[in-house]
Formats: sequence, structure tokens, C-alpha cells
Amino acid sequence: MAHKREPGTLYVVATPIGNLGDITVRALEVLKDVELVLCESTKETKSLFHKLGINTSVLALYKDHSESPYANVIEQLKQGKSMALVSDAGTPGVSDPGSQMVRIAREHRIPIVPVPGASALTGILSVSGFQVNPTYFLGFLSEKPSKKRRELEKAREIDGLIVFYESVHKLPRLYPILEELFPETEVLVGRELTKAFEEVLYYANPRELAEKPPNAKGEFVFLLNHRKKSLKGNSESTDM
Repeated sequence: MAHKREPGTLYVVATPIGNLGDITVRALEVLKDVELVLCESTKETKSLFHKLGINTSVLALYKDHSESPYANVIEQLKQGKSMALVSDAGTPGVSDPGSQMVRIAREHRIPIVPVPGASALTGILSVSGFQVNPTYFLGFLSEKPSKKRRELEKAREIDGLIVFYESVHKLPRLYPILEELFPETEVLVGRELTKAFEEVLYYANPRELAEKPPNAKGEFVFLLNHRKKSLKGNSESTDM
């Protein structure tokens, strides 16, 4: 079914995280049809649009600390202008500033429509082979080592999967913390998901990860199978 643009609507559109082919037909239709695309970086978004043959105007959306955040954008939406919100890669509002725009739009009763697509979170879950209920998603871990440790200590309290993103230059500090807090936990590492040099690596425990770490280049997503040992290897699915 072809996309029908609704006036005064904010579309939250997922863009590819690596492979250009991950863009959905619906996302293409929306991005071509709306009157303005709100983005993290105009440079990144214009580059993507050039490859996809999209000519829609773009506007960089920074975190707004004013008393009336995004007042101009909200006013245009209220007047019937349709817009899309994108991040540099992946789904807006998951690990980027887009959540503030969505929250403000909702406060002003602007219709908000998700246009889902590529996601490192669902990507790593889909190839884990583990029962995914429950999954605890941490997004990007804190930049501060002490806070990073506290975040993982809190995550250790759950009985399920723990998923988080980590920047490449912080990996050396991460491995010792995982060894200490999750010594017997299975680890799945996704590196450069959907890109040309994609890797999904399995480690029986963090010690193996530290001894033979992945190539320290690119974007990383980590999955810890922090379930009781009796549940490990259980392939039962609750998917409907």
C-alpha cells in the first residue's frame, strides 16, 4: 500500500545502520513525501539522501533547553506541515537526541507515527539463539568508568538478556568490568552490523572475550546471556 501523507504529522523514520539496502519501501516513500526532515547531522542525512535519490529539505535538530523547545517546528506542524525525524543511523529516539522532539510533539498533541526499520538491538537479539524474554536494554553505557560500572552492577540483578552499545575506544575499560561482574556469562558481540565487514562473535565468558577480542574498529553492540544456568540453551520461543 502506497504511503499517504497525513498533514501535521511527525513520522519517526528508521534509516540504515550500515547496509543501504536496509531502508524500507515505506521509509523511502515517507522521506520523499514529507515537507521537512529533522535530523542529527545535515551532512550525514544529505549524504544518505543523495544515495537514495531524496531531495527533501533537512533541518538539524539540536537539544533545545529553552522554555518552549522547538517552538518553530511545533508551530509548523500545527499549521499542517508534515515532517520526518531521523537519526544519523538506525531508529530515532533509541540512542540519540530525538526523544526530546517526540516528547514535545506529544505534549502539543501532534500525531506521531513510527516507521520502523534497521536496529542493532533487534539485529543482535535475532541471531542470539537465546530466549529474549526479558531483555534489559541499556543503550550506550556511560562515558564515566565509575558510572559505567554501576550501570552494569544494576543490570546484574536481572535474570535475562542484557544488551548495550559501546564506543570502540572504550572497549579496553569494558572488558575487565565484564570479567569481574559476569565471570560465567555468555557474550555475543555484534560489530559493524549490516555493513560489509559485519561480525557476530560468540564467547563462552568475558575471559575469552578479553583474550581474543574483536577487531577494535567500527560500531559495537554487546549481548550478555545473564540467565540462570538451567535456562541456558533453552530455545523455546514465546513469539506469536
